[in-house]
Amino acid sequence: MKESVKYRILDFLESSSRYNTLTAKQAQARFKVKNVGKIIRELREEGFSIYTNKKTLVDGRKIQFYRLGSPSKQFTKHYNAGRIAKAVACLTA
Repeated sequence: MKESVKYRILDFLESSSRYNTLTAKQAQARFKVKNVGKIIRELREEGFSIYTNKKTLVDGRKIQFYRLGSPSKQFTKHYNAGRIAKAVACLTA
């Protein structure tokens, strides 16, 4: 995976819109990547608080999407202590 794709995804999530979200399907189409989850995990391990949220659509389908947010106290505590896996676990619901 090229680093530029990872940071293009991060730039998209950080863009001026406060509520920029990204589904795996959108990321695959927009950035031409197959394993979006891997990229998100790498960004999380670098300290970015990218949350996974779930939503049920009007037609009953359930989707997951990624959103960049402010790090929670739990995330920061684990990340600063070097417990990266526990920090990352704080970001998925």
